[in-house]
Amino acid sequence: MASTKVSEQMLEIVVSNIAPCTLPALAYGPQPIEWHSDAMPVWAWISWPHRPTERIEAFARGWNDRVVIVEWTAERGTVSTVVWRNAVTRRDAAARRLADDPGRRATAPKPPLPASPRPTL
Repeated sequence: MASTKVSEQMLEIVVSNIAPCTLPALAYGPQPIEWHSDAMPVWAWISWPHRPTERIEAFARGWNDRVVIVEWTAERGTVSTVVWRNAVTRRDAAARRLADDPGRRATAPKPPLPASPRPTL
């Protein structure tokens, strides 16, 4: 009995430390990553190798025209990964209202990104 409980606890620790899926460097494209000291609050779709994809509150630390580097705090500490740009949306009051009401999410228009010569989120 005791060894079964220990095994279950060890399995739980291992599973909780599995890193999220991240994009390879070749996916970044030719544009350099633009790093920012002020993290932007975002919603990000994160893929995992062992569980379903989930939408989480995260912070964008850097991005270009193809990918975004996001990070968030989890039980084990700060976690970061690289996701496609279209897997990230800004997290603001309007976005929170839409997230809380799934019926509105499907019909609500997505706000346009500001026009800029440099990629921005």
